[in-house]
Amino acid sequence: MLTNIKALNVLSSYRAVIFDMDGLLFDTESIARWAWKQALKDHGYIMNDDLYMQFVGRDLTWREKLLKKIYGDSLPFESVTVQRIEIGDERELREGLPMKPGVLDLLYTLSDLGVVIALATGTAHTRAMRRLKNAGINQYFTTIVTSADVAEGKPAPDIFLEVSRRLNVEPVQCVVFEDSFVGVEAAFQAGMCPIMVPDIEQPSAEIRRLAYRVLDSLEETRELLPELFGEPIKN
Repeated sequence: MLTNIKALNVLSSYRAVIFDMDGLLFDTESIARWAWKQALKDHGYIMNDDLYMQFVGRDLTWREKLLKKIYGDSLPFESVTVQRIEIGDERELREGLPMKPGVLDLLYTLSDLGVVIALATGTAHTRAMRRLKNAGINQYFTTIVTSADVAEGKPAPDIFLEVSRRLNVEPVQCVVFEDSFVGVEAAFQAGMCPIMVPDIEQPSAEIRRLAYRVLDSLEETRELLPELFGEPIKN
């Protein structure tokens, strides 16, 4: 039986914050959903919104298994993936990728407090770095771990445990910001403190039980950080 994290004592011993990227730092889901739908349509397959919702927070291996379970092993997953990346990146570079409200202020504040900051994402390393650099925030992240670096993607805890290992910070000293159900579950299973900021998935009762807090926006973290890090936040 999983322990309710709200029943745990919150100590001011957290040393690191781990961020997800897509849907949390950047408003990526509208472009990603469009690109997957278009690439599948061009290959003769249909993706509806309910099917896309099952993709949220999952890695490519899991997505391939899901699509082939639905459409059969003949589905050319690699070709679809290449196309959806190409058209998604082209649209992203053309239109820009908005940052979510509160990102810059939170990163600056955490850095000012001396908190170690890392990224755990299912997006490929080169694409993640491009997004961080284009937004001018790459310098805040000590390390970036992707699903390609671990055996299993979220909801397995592997990606967060690998961040913990690279940072040399114990899992219990890590706070995780996530927007997806599987991300919250993975952080919880890793023994970390998950905080959910929903994007296109609204938290279920179970996810609310696993998360230390559910916020409407990263802008709400200013009141939460002193609670987590035991420090007054500078104005």
